[in-house]
Amino acid sequence: AHGEHNVAAIRALPDDAPILFLEPSCYSMFAQDYRELGVAGIEDVSPRCLLFDDFVLDLLDREPDALRFQSGYTWVAIHAHCHTKAIADPKASERLLKHLPNSTVTYLNTGCCGMAGQFGQLKEKYALSVKVGEDLANKIDELPAGTEVVASGTSCRHQIDHMTPVRPLHIAELLAQNLDTES
Repeated sequence: AHGEHNVAAIRALPDDAPILFLEPSCYSMFAQDYRELGVAGIEDVSPRCLLFDDFVLDLLDREPDALRFQSGYTWVAIHAHCHTKAIADPKASERLLKHLPNSTVTYLNTGCCGMAGQFGQLKEKYALSVKVGEDLANKIDELPAGTEVVASGTSCRHQIDHMTPVRPLHIAELLAQNLDTES
């Protein structure tokens, strides 16, 4: 019922309006899960659904001057969300962030953060959640000081914040912080 409600709400929008998702797990509902559940109308909606990263990358590939970024030096490390790895191109974030002038961008070869939505917050699952997230936390701890860590998943950012001294950003936050508003 929730899926049908969501699809109907999006179908009410203009037909050419892209539907952008900041959260990869929400995107996967429209790109894959609702199809598997047989939600009516999803075939009309899902082709319009895009991850934020993919939308902005496509924009900049077509119109390189659509967004201008400050030319400061930035080190960035990306942790890709499990849903992105499963149904999209996780390296799109890396290609997008390479549009930041004078930046060094690293795609972290990490597995699951261990949070998995509410899973890691359950008392009986906490130890397992931390164990799964250890590899990610260790790789972040090994990064050069001052490296910005990007994680598009809400749960991923929560786990990174919990297990490391780093405050991770969503890719949209990092791009917004680096916009050149003087141009």
